Amino acid sequence: MTRILKRLVAILAVFSLAACATTAPPLINGNGVVNGIVETRQASTASGIAGSIAGALIGAGLGSLVGGGSGRTIATGVGAAVGSSAGGVVGSQADAITVWDVSIRFDDGIDRVIRTEQPPAFRPGSRVRVANNQIQPL
Repeated sequence: MTRILKRLVAILAVFSLAACATTAPPLINGNGVVNGIVETRQASTASGIAGSIAGALIGAGLGSLVGGGSGRTIATGVGAAVGSSAGGVVGSQADAITVWDVSIRFDDGIDRVIRTEQPPAFRPGSRVRVANNQIQPL
């Protein structure tokens, strides 16, 4: 493995690990009225990282088959970069989950959006209680 390819793999690993850093949402509590509910698909972060790494390895392998000398090194690096991008997109969409973003106007007049992975048991206009980011109908 050439020095350039080793550096490229190290850089990809650093960016992949940086993507893993997450913070927990602040805890929200109180009563309010549901303004709206939006259903969406949330991509899986873990699958995207695994897909990026697999794509980079496959792309580097295919790129190393092209050309010779420094051209082969460049093709290997480009293959790794393109494979990483493509693998990340494919991997994250493969394990996407359905989530619901619930907009609530709390009794203090502030609108907040809470994401839930459970189908809502309420509709816009319903009064709800939120305890530790869990929404329950009143």
